Amino acid sequence: MRTGSKFGLAAGLVAIFMVAVWAAKENSAPKRNLVGLEMAKVDPGDYNLTILVPNSLGRKYYSKPARIRRAFHISRYEITINQWNACFADGGCPRKAKQRRYQRGNHPVTRISWFEAFTFTRWLSKFTGEKYRLPTEEEWAYVAFAGGDVTREIIDDLIEKRQMVRTATFSNFRPTQEIGSHGVNAWSIADVTGPVWEWTLTCWFSSDEENRRPWTINQLNDPNLCPNRVVQGDERAHVPYFVDKVYTGGCGTGSPVDHIGFRIVKDASGYIGSS
Repeated sequence: MRTGSKFGLAAGLVAIFMVAVWAAKENSAPKRNLVGLEMAKVDPGDYNLTILVPNSLGRKYYSKPARIRRAFHISRYEITINQWNACFADGGCPRKAKQRRYQRGNHPVTRISWFEAFTFTRWLSKFTGEKYRLPTEEEWAYVAFAGGDVTREIIDDLIEKRQMVRTATFSNFRPTQEIGSHGVNAWSIADVTGPVWEWTLTCWFSSDEENRRPWTINQLNDPNLCPNRVVQGDERAHVPYFVDKVYTGGCGTGSPVDHIGFRIVKDASGYIGSS
């Protein structure tokens, strides 16, 4: 073997060794965590999801079987003002949280557009080295109702309770409270019945055919897929992705959207895959 060939082989082996050492250091480096973020693991399962959609003639419902094929983790609480501002301070979010006078750092962040929530998940993925995203509507409902069927009766009951609160307080507007103030469900997920409406990945189209089409999580995680996204809470609504507050109720099924915020999901598999 010629001297040059030996030198080239040795140099190549050294380069491979250095790359391996660098990769080992990267993998062993401690991951950064977002202060206050608590995630709960959710196992796969099946349930029936009933959806209330806007209809000028009254309430319109349709039901569909929903299947959660893969385990995932979801934040126990909605993302807070402090957590959003951590994103802003790190250069990942475009602005500080829009904070009302009565709100504190441990209140849910609100007045957030879908694209801003999406941007937060991109930043958090980079910040922690994990893969975060928004939940699909099916995942959100599965978690909110602890794996049980979402029926027409449940939806009507939520609407009635919301209207009772509005009547009792003489106001259509419900202020936010500290995270955890509205209790936890059977799966220890907090505030699913609170005043914050939460963004999901799920698109809303003007065509029933498009709405019923099975979209993958990869497709839904594309901000260019559709102009309107579904928010879930006391009721269901569809809101343009650039809107961060809706008080008129024009896109809701029955009531105005008091506050729009979000919670996040991390896939247990470590990557964003198909639904």
